[in-house]
Amino acid sequence: MRNIQIILNAILSKNIFEYILIDRELNVLDASDGVEKYIDARPKEGNDVLEYLPELVGSEDEIQTIFSRKYCLYSLESVHKNDYYINISVEYCDQNTAIVLLHNITAITLSKQKLLQYSNEATLLYDTLQKVVDNQTVLLFVSNQDNEIEFANQKFIDYFNMESIEELKEKNLKIYSHCKDKIKDYNELYQHTNAQDEYQIIIGDDTFVLHATLIEATHKLFTLTKVTEIYKRKKILEEEVQTDPLTQTYRKLYFDKELDKALKYNKNLALVVLDIDNFKSVNDIYGHSVGDTILKEFTTLIKENLRKDDLIARWGGEEFLILFKNIDEESVMVKVEELRKIIDEHTFSHAKHITASFGLTCADSNDDVNSLLRRADQALYKAKADGKNMVVLKKV
Repeated sequence: MRNIQIILNAILSKNIFEYILIDRELNVLDASDGVEKYIDARPKEGNDVLEYLPELVGSEDEIQTIFSRKYCLYSLESVHKNDYYINISVEYCDQNTAIVLLHNITAITLSKQKLLQYSNEATLLYDTLQKVVDNQTVLLFVSNQDNEIEFANQKFIDYFNMESIEELKEKNLKIYSHCKDKIKDYNELYQHTNAQDEYQIIIGDDTFVLHATLIEATHKLFTLTKVTEIYKRKKILEEEVQTDPLTQTYRKLYFDKELDKALKYNKNLALVVLDIDNFKSVNDIYGHSVGDTILKEFTTLIKENLRKDDLIARWGGEEFLILFKNIDEESVMVKVEELRKIIDEHTFSHAKHITASFGLTCADSNDDVNSLLRRADQALYKAKADGKNMVVLKKV
């Protein structure tokens, strides 16, 4: 390969990291196992991240801005921790989560010093370059002008259960075959990767973020950063944020966002506001613990009788919202009446007989979230006033 220095610089520019996930209060949510080598012990969930990274003390205000500005970044360079040199950066994950990346630059720094001692490019490639990349946590490979893998680090070779780079070349491993898109070669993979902010690839049970760098005109450097646990944790956090912990239905804030999107992109929408009748007396007679049990049983019963695309959320207390998509007025009236009967005929634990009132309305082209909710709530009010345990439809 002609210019080994270019390859090395491209490799060294990658964000090769351990991580700590934190919340808005700068408390630890999760961390990668490898972070221990920098701070002696794995961070405990709930602890202040500043206990482990005192270098961030005094930067709390800058870090707070990251939660509200998606592309904001706070970083410290060349921090000395436990005989390592690391770069520390804090980046946006979502509105309630940030990720602290610890980038090990020890090998990079030492290797750059060694580079000054080398004049032979072949020695540089097969000695210094190999040592540097084999010490990294990412899977790394270089494709050539013939769309074949020409170089790979040891972690890449080990991940695919190969003995050597020679075996990898012989078997002509095609990473692009694992992509969700139909990609014919590494040139096209490079184009797809750079066309997106974050290109994901799934291999087996693992999720990777793929990055690509052009090395002159003939070679391309690819790095696969394993983010399986980060994405699992992020998904759990998102579910916790948008889900009511008692009933496992969605929270109203998430429901409002979905309703707003549905009003823009869907037709034939219907909204229901429903309320359990006389629920205060249930709590008064049996206690709030029994009341909570009934709420869980009530929502489970409803969810079992909704369609796949129907959406239910808890508005508050014993009041719930249901969004029906792709349904006409006559059909949704029949469906909601069926729900009312199912609840009326069900034998609940403790309280035995529970009923609910339903306010129903169908969306008009001029509706927004507030107007639709207001009309459905007015229908519920009438159902309550007219005797409860009934469905009232309010038209536009």
